[in-house]
Amino acid sequence: MSTLLSSEVKQSEYRILGLVGRGQFGRVYCALHRQTGEFVALKALDLATLPTHQFLRELRFLVTLQHPNIVMCQAIEHLRRKRFLVMDYCEGGTLRQLMENHERLHPALSVKLVCDVLAGLEHAHSQKVVHCDIKPENILLSLSAEGWVARISDFGISRLGQEIAPEATNLTGSPAYMAPERFYGQYSHSTDLYAVGILLFELLVGYRPFSGLPAELMAAHLNQPVKIPANIPTRVQGVIFTALEKLKARRFRSAAQMREALELAVQDRAEFQLEGQNFAIVPKVYSPVILREERSLYPIEQIGITEVTPLPEYDRYLRRSISIFLSQSQTLQSRSYLMGFFDQRGGKASPIATVAEPIRELIVRAQECFAVTERSIYKLSEQVPQLLTRLYQPSRIAIAPHGNWMAVATLGSDETAKLLSFWTLPHPKLMQRPTICESTLGELITLIAVHSRHVALISRDDRATRFDFFNRRGQAFGTLNLPVQLKQVFETPKFYCLVATEIGHERSLLLIHLKPYRLIRIAISIRPKFVAAFSWGVVVCDENQLSAIDYEGQQIGRSKIPPHPCAISAYGEDGLAIATWHQGQSKLYTLNLEAIRSANL
Repeated sequence: MSTLLSSEVKQSEYRILGLVGRGQFGRVYCALHRQTGEFVALKALDLATLPTHQFLRELRFLVTLQHPNIVMCQAIEHLRRKRFLVMDYCEGGTLRQLMENHERLHPALSVKLVCDVLAGLEHAHSQKVVHCDIKPENILLSLSAEGWVARISDFGISRLGQEIAPEATNLTGSPAYMAPERFYGQYSHSTDLYAVGILLFELLVGYRPFSGLPAELMAAHLNQPVKIPANIPTRVQGVIFTALEKLKARRFRSAAQMREALELAVQDRAEFQLEGQNFAIVPKVYSPVILREERSLYPIEQIGITEVTPLPEYDRYLRRSISIFLSQSQTLQSRSYLMGFFDQRGGKASPIATVAEPIRELIVRAQECFAVTERSIYKLSEQVPQLLTRLYQPSRIAIAPHGNWMAVATLGSDETAKLLSFWTLPHPKLMQRPTICESTLGELITLIAVHSRHVALISRDDRATRFDFFNRRGQAFGTLNLPVQLKQVFETPKFYCLVATEIGHERSLLLIHLKPYRLIRIAISIRPKFVAAFSWGVVVCDENQLSAIDYEGQQIGRSKIPPHPCAISAYGEDGLAIATWHQGQSKLYTLNLEAIRSANL
């Protein structure tokens, strides 16, 4: 971000969180309203490339068009020599990004998104507005309880119906999606429908019907017939053929007619039904190296892995020694490995210790492991757990990435957060008076330190999930409402990035990037039961296999794992510990995932 832009925006009502895109006439930023905490998109318009009359032109279109499938304008910011349109924020990014993350979308999702685009165009055309630049980069995605909603954006080169006149000297747009008449500077409502036909072809087939340089694309759009693969149903082929007629008089008369034809074409086709289908692309299979297999005396519910002390500096070829802490209910045990995680020799087990309450989780911070219960927090060592503090009421605890402070959310009888307090570590001391939590949605899912200075209080009701953000002074500075029910939320080593599973979406994973705000929903081939996060991505496991996904949503590999896992934990860049429980026997495995990680480099 330029210094000039930063200084100007600081005077506005919005706090910029990051750059999310670049358009033909300016940059688009994710921003947060300083008072309401609402996420918006700030479209910074460049005076040099977008003169006043064109700015007023796009603003006119945006004010005129009010529809759930169109990105709408909320306000205008005009500071010094900068103009900003305050737009609806679409957290799912662009349709192009979704296509790149999944290689090929499920046909039902593709048809649904195209129907959304047609619904938005139907409204725009009713207001005599022709978009003129329909393409995946200009289709943004918002999340709803039913899934993605497509919304049309970027009306920068749109035209009014009465402006349909030759403008060949001012040709703008994307040649890959242009109707034949566009190359002669002509515009009509069917021009947009032609572009939607290209989009539908690309989503269902995996590539566009025409390719090449602009001159080659022009020749293809004007003269080359469309060839649709035989695996596309005949009635769907008919919709594509009609939308891509060379003569506009032979195309659909309206967006509504095309949408009705497409819905009718897929009405009784099983492959266009999303429910119960596995619509993920299956990634390449790898074989992780199993380094150790050790028995345990009891089922393992939590695993925490820490480095203990560096080995002598002169012995540079030996790795650091580590300890693996194992917990089950109120029981704790550690195993120490003098030669490091990736050595194949077994570990030395410490005596079993117990604590006063069942352990909820093990948290590893800065080479220290903490055991957290409903009312207590312990610092673990290979000898006896050290009680750091005991709380008077059931609570949820988050520990800062460097382990120098913790946040405590005190729960009420209804499992909602009542108070939020911050404490120093390793010697717990209250940093300031607790904050009263008045704005949480309902049941508290978890409390997570998303940065060294910020925490997220995550709560849900029967319809949505809410994130309330606080700084270390206990001051609320933003909220985020998701129209979905999150089941579990996991932290990652990547600041402001979380991973979540959803209620009702058993074969998907949600990546939540908070700065700038972006959601990536990934369809996967397994039901995620366990999640472990690395610096390069996350690993999700079910009963007998794992899938690895990077932080852009790309599925980079999968592999078999020891069956019947009951806990997993990540270590370093490649290490994964897996505990299993089957027929009364408990085992601890250590795996090397270097082959999967290397595939992502």
